[in-house]
Amino acid sequence: MNTVAHIIVASAVFAKREAPKRNWVVLLAALIPDFSMFIFFAWSRLMGWSGAETWDVRYWTEPWQTLGAASNSFVLAGGVLAIAIWRKWTLVAIACGAVLVHLALDLPLHADDAHRHFWPLTDWRFFSPISYWDPRANGLIGAGIETGIVVIACAALWSRFRASWARGLVAVIAVAQVLLFTAFVAFSDRICQGAGIEAPHYHEHPSSQPS
Repeated sequence: MNTVAHIIVASAVFAKREAPKRNWVVLLAALIPDFSMFIFFAWSRLMGWSGAETWDVRYWTEPWQTLGAASNSFVLAGGVLAIAIWRKWTLVAIACGAVLVHLALDLPLHADDAHRHFWPLTDWRFFSPISYWDPRANGLIGAGIETGIVVIACAALWSRFRASWARGLVAVIAVAQVLLFTAFVAFSDRICQGAGIEAPHYHEHPSSQPS
């Protein structure tokens, strides 16, 4: 799922009225699994890599693969959650919960770009038949699932928060998500045709194989 969608869903699960500190923790924690990607993308721009080199070559090299595995690991997030519960670190536990919600939603919606969610125990990846963005991997279904989840989460947040600015922000995000999905449906065929894409290319990267 896209990063904003993860923030909205995590907020729907954990955010509360009159709890700004808790809500900021939820928002920032929902970003953690994607943080390595932000760093990688910024570095790729700094280095001047082309789009093809960035995603087809550099993305699959170190240290980026290990950073991505660490930030998307159920094992690491679950371990920190267990410690937080034991030590009664409430905000840390909530942050771990937001991370785990992010990972749980990513697991079934990443195809060729699947993460090593159980690192460091294993390098195995679940290559889902459904992608949230890739038309080659039932992307229309994945994008529809993502949009439905976001709309439901936005409805929950709208009901929970009364402030005009909060409701306005939630409404904008919901509308934007629906518009993006509509555009995806309208142009997915052109995207594939323009790129010369005919079939998925799953499992072609050496780093995607289990150890």
